[in-house]
Amino acid sequence: KWIRIREGGNVIFRRDNLAIKLIPQNWSYQGKAEIQSLGMLTEFLPVETPHLLHHGVLDGWIYLIISWLPGISLADVWNGMPYENKKIIVGEVGEFLDALHQLPISTDTLQLFDWPDYHQKLINGCFARHKQNQIPEGLLGQVEHYLSLSSDYFDDGETFLIHMDIHPWNLMAEQRADIYHLSGVLDFGDAVIGSSQLIELATPIIFLCQGDKMLVDLLLESYGRYQVNDQHKFQQNLMATVLIRPDCNLNFVMSQVPCSGPRDTWEHVAEQLFPC
Repeated sequence: KWIRIREGGNVIFRRDNLAIKLIPQNWSYQGKAEIQSLGMLTEFLPVETPHLLHHGVLDGWIYLIISWLPGISLADVWNGMPYENKKIIVGEVGEFLDALHQLPISTDTLQLFDWPDYHQKLINGCFARHKQNQIPEGLLGQVEHYLSLSSDYFDDGETFLIHMDIHPWNLMAEQRADIYHLSGVLDFGDAVIGSSQLIELATPIIFLCQGDKMLVDLLLESYGRYQVNDQHKFQQNLMATVLIRPDCNLNFVMSQVPCSGPRDTWEHVAEQLFPC
């Protein structure tokens, strides 16, 4: 019997260890990105990812038949999880991203953009999105100036597969000996091939570390590929990255981190979201 999975934006049905994922025409780019991404993943990753068994198009909808990953959604247990267990999960996320970014990539893919052009398009489109999402007027008026303060944060000089959406709703966890461990990474629909480690790191820092400096340090240490030489610049560059990140709703993002002071400037917001 197939069971409808209600979570998430796509239509998903599950039976035993299989899942069928249906993507409507207006999100077809996500279906194509997931198909191409899953084709690049290998068994050498430290955490399981869906195996793509078949895919096609039916009445304009892209469908994927994929393996169902073990465990439960990390989002179901994250808020009540003991701090020591959170440290384990954050470390495992960093190790996964390290391995993901070392995978060989295909250059024959729609996910491979002209990276400087992609960066500029993100800058050009972010103000209208933030206005539509009704972020505070005082912060909205500072966006353009704040972005002008950072210029060298979006290109690390190498190209790799970027998941782009590592948060508890896209992670699976499995309990072993009363300790939760990362058991799966889902949803490569927003994945791109690009050159920014920060656009990958920003989401788990916000949604998993949630303003905790020790967890941020642990994530960076387990990832091992990004060196923070200037703490202020690190905060500034991460904040600029979040401002231009596709589909980012900053009101929701800021709600994930406890408010510890005023948030009337992007500098204040960066200090709280990205402690270092």
